[in-house]
Amino acid sequence: MAAKLNWGILGCGGFTRRRILPAFAAAENARVAALQRRSPADAQATAKEFGVPKACAQREELVRDPDVQAVFVASHHAGHLADVLAAAGAGKHVLCEKPLGMNAGECRQMVAACRAAGVKLFVGHCGRYKHGVEKAREVVAAGALGPLEGLRSYYGFHAKTGIWRRDCRLSGGGPLLDLGPHVLDLNRYVSGQEVTEVTAMVEPDRDFATGRVETRARAILKLAGGPLAMFEVSFEEPLRNGFEVLGRNGHLRGDYILSNMEGPLVRLDHLTGDPDPIRCETLPLEPREIYRLQLEDVSRAILEPGHAARCATGEEGLKTLAIIDAMYESGRSGRRVRVNA
Repeated sequence: MAAKLNWGILGCGGFTRRRILPAFAAAENARVAALQRRSPADAQATAKEFGVPKACAQREELVRDPDVQAVFVASHHAGHLADVLAAAGAGKHVLCEKPLGMNAGECRQMVAACRAAGVKLFVGHCGRYKHGVEKAREVVAAGALGPLEGLRSYYGFHAKTGIWRRDCRLSGGGPLLDLGPHVLDLNRYVSGQEVTEVTAMVEPDRDFATGRVETRARAILKLAGGPLAMFEVSFEEPLRNGFEVLGRNGHLRGDYILSNMEGPLVRLDHLTGDPDPIRCETLPLEPREIYRLQLEDVSRAILEPGHAARCATGEEGLKTLAIIDAMYESGRSGRRVRVNA
């Protein structure tokens, strides 16, 4: 039987109970040794429901537990910095849900603290484990599209009012902080290129005094290799998400590639040259338990130092927030802004 890494979970809201705890139950090399919720009664109830040995109400109790080897941070965005610093201070490896922090400055603190403590820091950009994203990355890396000419990626849905993601004091922002990390990591992971500049419109402006978040954002991203990428996120539209990668020899399109409930579709259009017709190919995709795969991958990277995880590192999470910071700045100033990662 494979060795299992003992995890502690900080924050057990609805997402953790729906997605993460069942993923741990199915993982071959990971188990939950302890979980934390602010209410002792809720912590005990959740631990009993999922068969977790220990329930904690305080962060420090969990990170100092000698049975906990790594910490999964699933608190509100505003709690990520304190949670990651506490885990690093206790010598525990960390997998933090996206976004890594409220801004790039917080991310730099986390990366530095984990590096100083000699522990690994990963970020939950779970889209990397979707088969459609993996296929897209392989197609681009193989050169099937030829030189890249442009990209487009988008994610939108109707976000409920009266919840934490509608309060930037807890979330850091609206769809830019909630959906943007998925879209930006998709861009970087599939294209293999970094974002160097952004020009954005963000509406309305965030207001940390009242908690108001932006509800939509559009941006043009300049990639290091030259292509421009169109970026869209929104809390005010029916569910849609996907991407397009445009190359000189072909186009790649993915629909419903980032959400978890819809059937994804990835199509490759081969441009054989005028007047020959375009040849369209639908790529076969398999369903995957992406959260289980992510947990197993990160656990293996911790248990086996030679294993290179697919999961985004803390440094990559920092790059994502540096791009988002530049988008907010561009939205305020109306100017093109260089990314400071």
